[in-house]
Amino acid sequence: MKFKRLFSGEGFKGERNYINNQKVYEIIRTVLLFMLSAAVFLIGYLTTHTNKNLLTIVAVLGVLPAAKSAVNMIMFLRYNSCNKELADRFEAASGDLCSAFDRVFTSYEKNYVVEHLTVHGGSVIGYAPKPRKKEFKEADFEKHINNYLKAENFKDITIKIFNDPDKYIDRLSDIQTIAKKGNEEAVMNVLLSISL
Repeated sequence: MKFKRLFSGEGFKGERNYINNQKVYEIIRTVLLFMLSAAVFLIGYLTTHTNKNLLTIVAVLGVLPAAKSAVNMIMFLRYNSCNKELADRFEAASGDLCSAFDRVFTSYEKNYVVEHLTVHGGSVIGYAPKPRKKEFKEADFEKHINNYLKAENFKDITIKIFNDPDKYIDRLSDIQTIAKKGNEEAVMNVLLSISL
């Protein structure tokens, strides 16, 4: 267990099994924050025998970060990490390419779950499992991502999302023959920053 991760999961984004691991930290942080607010309130109440004291105000203000943490926790509880078999296959096929696991991109209209994402040579490719209820609208996803990439001055980036893991793995093999552009890490950093 990493104590630093209780405060921020930023340094761990893109790691294999990120979502499932982060769920645990989000739950622990949320419970601790609510318990801290309750403890502050109880201390104030037990020492003054009334809820009209300064510690009540501190406890109420302490609920704000706890509520924010609860929202993050709920977002993480909605999703799961890439399953182990697929993750093993993707990891083997991507080799030393700039890749990330477990990305959830949120937009005003829809959330896009991409279990594995690779950036190489001006291309962003990813694997998104077929959603049960709604289809993954690749054109909307591409527009959403390109808006962020263009804002960071990354132009002419092609985005392709695969629903078939075998086709995605084939594309990972093909893409390794393309020369690097040198901006792969920077593009990946933008993608990590705009995802859950």
